[in-house]
Amino acid sequence: MSQNEPQNLPERPSETTSLLPHSQFNSDNPINPRIIAGIIATWIATFLAAADSTITSTLSATIAAEFDSLSIISWLGSGYLIGLTATQPLSGKLSDIFGRRASFCTAASLFTIGNLACGFARSKIPLICARVITGIGGGGCIAIATFIASDNIPLHRRGTWQGFSAVVYTTGMGLGAVIGGAINDAVGWRWAFIGIAPISLVSVVGVAMFVPKGEHVSSKGFRKLLLRVDFAGSVTLVSALVLLLVGLNHEGEQIVTRQFIIAVPLGILFLVIFLLSEARWAREPIIPLSLFRQRTVVASCLTAWFLSMAFYALTFYVPLYMKQLGYSTSEIGVRLLPDSIGAGLGSFLVGLVIRMTGKYGIFRYTMPLLVVIAAAGFYWISMETPWVLPEIYLFFKGFGMGGALTMLILALLHVVPHEKHATATSALYAFRSTGSTMGLSAASAVVYSRLGQSSGGVSACAETDECYMHAIRGAFELALGCAFAGLVSALFIANYETRPKRAVVRDVDN
Repeated sequence: MSQNEPQNLPERPSETTSLLPHSQFNSDNPINPRIIAGIIATWIATFLAAADSTITSTLSATIAAEFDSLSIISWLGSGYLIGLTATQPLSGKLSDIFGRRASFCTAASLFTIGNLACGFARSKIPLICARVITGIGGGGCIAIATFIASDNIPLHRRGTWQGFSAVVYTTGMGLGAVIGGAINDAVGWRWAFIGIAPISLVSVVGVAMFVPKGEHVSSKGFRKLLLRVDFAGSVTLVSALVLLLVGLNHEGEQIVTRQFIIAVPLGILFLVIFLLSEARWAREPIIPLSLFRQRTVVASCLTAWFLSMAFYALTFYVPLYMKQLGYSTSEIGVRLLPDSIGAGLGSFLVGLVIRMTGKYGIFRYTMPLLVVIAAAGFYWISMETPWVLPEIYLFFKGFGMGGALTMLILALLHVVPHEKHATATSALYAFRSTGSTMGLSAASAVVYSRLGQSSGGVSACAETDECYMHAIRGAFELALGCAFAGLVSALFIANYETRPKRAVVRDVDN
């Protein structure tokens, strides 16, 4: 597609919905305070769900020791991410069918139940299953919160709101490790999960009170709504993701095992069936493949995929590097703060600049480049590296990822009409969460393989600093390659004006 891709963009009236009337564009009326309260309520769950995605990064060593299983380190994060990955591509269509409010409250309730189950789990398998349930709820919360904002905030004002939303999300990701470490040292790791539950219920109540139900939902019976769900696509997509994850998570010393040989090809087969189902048979596809005819949609999704792979590989293995340096769990949490600070600043400043200038072209390159620099820094790190350098790399990692998340979703929303915003956003989140899952799983497989290849096996290598650093550096090497691929993908995102012409702006914003 040529650089003139913006010519295919929808006119502004296409943003008109039952929740966002056309008059919104031609008046200076403020946004309804009830809507603002509803959006803030969704941000509570978004923060908790984002924090939950990284909360185990500082708890993993403690939990692995309690359950006597090294592989659970990968499953603690991957179990959550597989639930999140399986849910997010479904969230757009399901919330279109059943309504944003009901869908969000259901997701937040599952998130609450999952965290309680994690806190009370007494063995490995129930804990992993509880993490999957938590991820299903958390993925729905993160995605549907974006849809609720998209329904109620005009596109030309969304840069600032998306910036705040990304601040909430990235701050949650950054603080998850800090919160987990602090609670673990104070009262034990189980309370890191149990304590989330009552707070997430506040979000449920807030959304139920303030978010509109949606006119299209009340006019149809539940059975008719249920018939619109693409069950074939849902089952094949979830099956593909689960099989791919199982194939990459194992306790052996070789990456290519019998488990890998069986599960990964089956996962790819189910993925092909899903694509065929969406293209040929689904009446209401989960993700319309026609979206991917636009270059910017493809480039945005691939950028999110590769950057998420790099981000999560670093997020879960930088704490293990710090553990080797002798830091306690709470000290590691404090040392990870630059990641959270950078993510919040990156999200907010990029959103603010886009809102003020209407342009985001420069951020297509600079934000992924910061993630590349961070990954390169950790790749060259050693036990003797001055303490300040990892802090700088963490800040770059957070700032780059936070800014990229804001930029990517705004770039995506400008090439699809409003009625497809939910499904397009679901596609972006699907790539992002799939990248997170695959990045963490692949990094874990590489690390475990290097541990097993050492003389004396895994147990002997884990007791040697040099050997363990060699294994962890494998995860950093993977992150560097993925970050660079994300930078290359971002080069294909077209640049647009994100606000209407000056005359229109003056009419709207006065």
